[in-house]
Amino acid sequence: MRSVLTQHRTKQKRAKMQKFFLRFGIFFVLVTGSILFLLLSPRLRFGPISLSGNASVSSEEIMNIANSFLSERVAWFFPRSNILLFRPHLFEAHILKTFPQLSTASVSRSFSRELALSVLERSPWGLYCKISVRDCFYIAEDGVLVTEAPQLSGNVLFRITDQRVISAFFMLGERAIKESEAVFLRQVVDMLADRYTIIVREVRLGRVFQDQTELLTDDGWYVLFDERTNKEQALENLRLVLDQHLTDRAKLEYIDIRFEGKVFYKKR
Repeated sequence: MRSVLTQHRTKQKRAKMQKFFLRFGIFFVLVTGSILFLLLSPRLRFGPISLSGNASVSSEEIMNIANSFLSERVAWFFPRSNILLFRPHLFEAHILKTFPQLSTASVSRSFSRELALSVLERSPWGLYCKISVRDCFYIAEDGVLVTEAPQLSGNVLFRITDQRVISAFFMLGERAIKESEAVFLRQVVDMLADRYTIIVREVRLGRVFQDQTELLTDDGWYVLFDERTNKEQALENLRLVLDQHLTDRAKLEYIDIRFEGKVFYKKR
């Protein structure tokens, strides 16, 4: 009697397990199929891309890179253009990496499956030339090298001459000058031009010592500071000495603003 009951219970358990696995298998196939359908369906891919904000950078080049990125596959099978797989930050980072001339890239999505890409270009500030390798680039106001440039002689453009021998060799799209240092350079250059009509024609990095910077003016004298200079205080000190002590700058050789509480200058 017990043996018959035991066999019956065993059969019931097997039947339940078979039903469970059958239902689970059907559920798994349905879910997997639905996911694959969503990831591979052309109806769930972003369509055309609209572009705005570019001027000097070719629209065709940007669009080619954008479309190439979207046509790539995730995990060898699924297109990046799929609505579920698309990652705006990866798309924007790829555009900015490819085009150093662009300072920002922002993409927005619409319910009609269109992508709107808005970019902002960097404005070339002047020339950056590395003396040791004799290469020149146009440099933007934030210190990024935007495009290659010829080595122009004379004072055709504002120039940053890097004479540092221990600094790295910077490539297109890299930041040759720290952004904080570039901001300070712009502040000094703009202040001298706007307040005193003094034009800075060249910035020299590491001419004497590796950490020193010289701002050479059209009048033949220069401003000296280094990496340890308190930039905010130095700017105020420079303004003070020009207003009160150096109204006649005909024989001026340099102004040294490296020290926080003092300003040194020398005349020829």
